[in-house]
Amino acid sequence: MVPDDLMSTLLVFRTEDGRPLNDFEISNSLMNLLLAGAETTTSLLTNVVWRLLEDPGRWAELVADRSLIDRAIEESLRFDAPVLGMFRTSLHEVELAGVPIPAKSKIHANYGAANRDPAVFECPDEFRLDRPQEQLRKHIAFGRGAHVCPGAQLSRLEANIALTALLDAFPGLRLENSGTRIDPFNFWGRKTLPVSW
Repeated sequence: MVPDDLMSTLLVFRTEDGRPLNDFEISNSLMNLLLAGAETTTSLLTNVVWRLLEDPGRWAELVADRSLIDRAIEESLRFDAPVLGMFRTSLHEVELAGVPIPAKSKIHANYGAANRDPAVFECPDEFRLDRPQEQLRKHIAFGRGAHVCPGAQLSRLEANIALTALLDAFPGLRLENSGTRIDPFNFWGRKTLPVSW
């Protein structure tokens, strides 16, 4: 019988050499999921509210037209990726953009930089609610392919629900200042975001 929940899957999982995961590997995997899920969604929410209130016209657009919520969330993910990047280890020697990378090298894939690539995104340093959908689909804030975040859709849904509730309750929300950034170097979000209404 194949397990259909994460905990059971981790308990029966075997590595390439047939070894089960040890207690540290299981607890570390679960802790990463718990922290990553909470931290990224919190940062996504503070980032999208920050950018929408930074230009009061943006907030007013969403108050008037809720169909822009998903677009605002995707543009926020592109513009202010909650996780700035991820470390990986090269399995074998490889060349990337003409640079040799030895086997077992630590590599930092920088999502924040990739999401501002002018070859992919028109006016990449502008937060835009009118960015074409075909461009928005190219951001990698939640990774891509086999390395996509398993909680990406849940985070988007939570952001949509929270943003809708904020727009309903506080249509006159105003930004007092841009607040302060969270401390971990690899995460991007607001530790404080002073607002008034």
